Amino acid sequence: MRSTVQDAVYKNLIMRRRPWPLIFFIVLCVSGCIRIVPGQAGSGEKIKILVLSALSSVNIRSSDRGSLEIKKEDGLIKVNGNEKALPLRLLPMGDFIYINNKPFRGSIEISDSKNGLMVVNELNLESYLVGIINNEISSRWPRDVIKSQAVVARTYAVYNKKKRAKSLYHVEGSTMGQVYSGAGKEDPVAQKAVRETKGEILAFSGEAALTVYHSNAGGMTDSSRDVWSRDYPYLKAVKSPYDENCPQFFWDMTLHADDLRGSLRKNGFEIGKPETLDVRETSGAGRAKIIVIQDNEGGSVKISGEDLRKALGYNELKSTIFEVSKAGDLFVFKGKGSGHGVGLSQWGAKGMAEDGYSYREILKHYYPGTDLVKMY
Repeated sequence: MRSTVQDAVYKNLIMRRRPWPLIFFIVLCVSGCIRIVPGQAGSGEKIKILVLSALSSVNIRSSDRGSLEIKKEDGLIKVNGNEKALPLRLLPMGDFIYINNKPFRGSIEISDSKNGLMVVNELNLESYLVGIINNEISSRWPRDVIKSQAVVARTYAVYNKKKRAKSLYHVEGSTMGQVYSGAGKEDPVAQKAVRETKGEILAFSGEAALTVYHSNAGGMTDSSRDVWSRDYPYLKAVKSPYDENCPQFFWDMTLHADDLRGSLRKNGFEIGKPETLDVRETSGAGRAKIIVIQDNEGGSVKISGEDLRKALGYNELKSTIFEVSKAGDLFVFKGKGSGHGVGLSQWGAKGMAEDGYSYREILKHYYPGTDLVKMY
């Protein structure tokens, strides 16, 4: 016999006499309705991750019991062809819920925005961390660098959860936050590293620190003040000598003047065809802080190094440690490192671990002044 809550859930799954497959609970605001996902109880707090956005459609399924196709058409939301109001909050009846065929733990919420559908995954913080490891580094790396990654990722999530407490989500699942694509990248090594550091975060003055990190510092990190004009006492420039062990430590990029102009204009910088690109100011580690680009019409724009990376694409202009030359209409960038250069360098941490440093020593090196504390 179904309970009153189960009857309410079942009723919400019926539309115009056409039942949906009973693969989900639609979560109602009724005490006791939310089901605990197996393997996640007692492992810390919850976190909300924006896993997909700007979608016209998304497919949701649970195990092998059917699926829901959610579409936005002409401003209307349809679920399996029937109009439905958003947001929808869904829980799997098995261990996972599948979003476009990728497994995720916990619940999901689908909402609408001016750019399209948004999918937010809410799950246990420790489970989320296990899914991060093999997206950010590799579980084949030394044990102490994996533990370092677990701690900084946990701290970053806790910091942003407090900062974005009233938002639809706390962290993005892309390179704009921490790369997370569900449970598909979990493995026993990642699980062990998260378990061995359970609840540990880096704190400064009694609060979770902003533990930003990047792939490769190019030999030296920078202060947050030099890169973003925001000063955090523990985000200072430190040497990162093991970075050179990265197989793509040095890089180059060639860019046509017309493409440079197009990228700048798309990002709000009005300029003619660029003629020169000069780095006018650098940080202590040699990163471009202020760049002046002059065009063939006598105009110019001033832009920060990070804004230039954003305009050209973070995967194209890998860092702001570079020199520029020009051959005809081509700008040739030659640089080193990868990422913004603030906080922990993942390749630098790998080298430290290989040389015998513990995860505690790695964290103390890249976030000076912080304390490693156990949150739960």
